[in-house]
Amino acid sequence: MSIFTRGRDIKAMEARINEIEKKGYYAQDDNEANEYLKRLLWGMAGTIEFGDTSRDDLYRAYRTCSAAFGIIDRIAKAVAECAAYIELLDENDKPVTSHWILDILQHPNDRFSRRNFFYAWSTNYDVFGDAFVYAERYEVGRSIGKVRGLYIPSGQKVNIHKGGVSFPIQGIGINGSPEQRPIPTTDYFQSFVYNLNDDTYFGFSPLLAAAYDVALLKKGKERLNTAIGNGGVNAIITPARDKDGFVVPQAAAEVEKEVNNAKNANKTKFFRQAVEVHQVGSKPVDLSILDSGKESVTALCFVFGIPMDLYYGQSKYENAKEAKKALYESAALPRLAVFCEDFMDWARRNAKALRLSDKEQRYRLVVNTDMIDVLHEKPGDVLKDLTLMHASLNELREAYGYDRLEGAENPGGIYDKPMLPLGTMFGEEGSGIDINENE
Repeated sequence: MSIFTRGRDIKAMEARINEIEKKGYYAQDDNEANEYLKRLLWGMAGTIEFGDTSRDDLYRAYRTCSAAFGIIDRIAKAVAECAAYIELLDENDKPVTSHWILDILQHPNDRFSRRNFFYAWSTNYDVFGDAFVYAERYEVGRSIGKVRGLYIPSGQKVNIHKGGVSFPIQGIGINGSPEQRPIPTTDYFQSFVYNLNDDTYFGFSPLLAAAYDVALLKKGKERLNTAIGNGGVNAIITPARDKDGFVVPQAAAEVEKEVNNAKNANKTKFFRQAVEVHQVGSKPVDLSILDSGKESVTALCFVFGIPMDLYYGQSKYENAKEAKKALYESAALPRLAVFCEDFMDWARRNAKALRLSDKEQRYRLVVNTDMIDVLHEKPGDVLKDLTLMHASLNELREAYGYDRLEGAENPGGIYDKPMLPLGTMFGEEGSGIDINENE
């Protein structure tokens, strides 16, 4: 460095230092053989493309992200469990005990049981933002028009055939199906999450909203696996700066040569000049993988509408029953309400083809939550609460399903009065009113 080129050399060194600080390593040509470094840095960037995410991409995100699969799987299992309590009610809200709708929901098709059917429906709904249900109907015989089987096509294989203004959707096609004509809207119904992009007619996938978080989880694990597979903590070696904060270009070139020379691989190396060692942490704490991963899982739980504590354990809940109750109320029952409403709406629109009478068109499907034990308090808890509030004997009997004591069995309405411990008084102190004394 001469007095004539000092300014130019300083600018060159500053540019070199900026390049090192930005990239974390030296020139690309000098690091071609460093596969670990390239894979490690690749794992720090890249997300699912937000603009043109296909349904195949959503399927891959579900298949390859353990957090997304775990959340969707747990919701789907809860939906399948609660589906056992679906009832058909008439116009007076009285249960209908015999109907082909109940039969088809109990045995959807030859391959799927009720549990498998609703598990598949819920999984498609949460992965793709919609779930299609194809209804195969009897074409001859006394049951003509009635549904003989319900099927769930995989969401990534469904194509929507667009129509005109009056009929926006002509039907759907299934990739790989030998049938060329689209399945008409009379033979299927679609449950979907509202999508602002109404050009596609597909639902809005929660995984698309959580694309960044899913990618962050995947990239964090890939980087951690890369570091572990290469022996743990690795280091980037750079020449030491002088007291003015500069690196002599000749020293930088020498260090690069020593570090990246293939002959020096896996060998102990001594440097003739001062160097600095920058550790590339592979420990989760160093990389903040745990923190970012937890935030991403929290976002996934929020997107899918379940309490975060269900993913990380039951620390918030007293027992497994409380955790299951939270899952049912926050996720399973709202999704089943969507299915029940969509199924009956489709049935009413096609009432003539399905041979539904006017009375049957007023039927509705609901989930009888009274039959789900985990949604109710334990009898002992009810008794404890009523006792603390000094409930009457008749109130206790009604809470447990027993008949009230009336007439001669309830002289003076004594069994309708609150049961208070002896000496309990109402009113101001010293009023002398004792509720336990006869008037």
